[in-house]
Amino acid sequence: MQKQYRKDYQGEFVIVETRITNGRREQKREWVDNPIQNHHISKRAAVIGSRSDRDRFDHTILPRHRGGLMGKKKLQTYVAGDIGTDMQADFTVEIDKSGLDVMIEKKYTEQNIVYTNATNCVLNPGEFYLIPFNPRLDLLALPMYIAAFDGHKEIFMIGYNNDTVAGTFNWINDINQVMQTYNDVDFFFIGTVTNMPDAWRYNRNFRNLEYRDFVSYCDI
Repeated sequence: MQKQYRKDYQGEFVIVETRITNGRREQKREWVDNPIQNHHISKRAAVIGSRSDRDRFDHTILPRHRGGLMGKKKLQTYVAGDIGTDMQADFTVEIDKSGLDVMIEKKYTEQNIVYTNATNCVLNPGEFYLIPFNPRLDLLALPMYIAAFDGHKEIFMIGYNNDTVAGTFNWINDINQVMQTYNDVDFFFIGTVTNMPDAWRYNRNFRNLEYRDFVSYCDI
């Protein structure tokens, strides 16, 4: 993974078809423009990875918070998988085909920005947005990556702890990779420090906020 930002991202080529002709692989590629210009005031994002914190902090209140005077502490929200059904998130990330099929069926994509990989974008033209450069990361790490890619300088991690159920065994390391790549971004673990994966604490750009401190710090 390389440190790259949306402000420099014009788009990219994606493979839409691969054929083997006379023993040679031939690929058909198409250019996909960057359709999103993300303008934000506070450079702050809340990323919700799971519902494991909901008994301590209700993430569904985040879309309603105003972020103080002139929205200077307003949070953009990035969510993984079906967390988007809990709240009106700014950005949703999903890579599982069955989950995407449900979103299409419920017309979720008509009013929500949903990121996925190139294969799912090609199979469902006009429904989804391409994850820039499609890094090989667990679903839980992808919203954090996109938030950093969008230029946020403070990212608050909700539902990321030792109780979180992930798609792969590497999710903690994948998130660690995002933190190390975007070393100019401060990542805040929201929750009790004893429930935090140890691997993250050694990053100089990693912080911990208890739930009450998070509410105060972001004026929620």
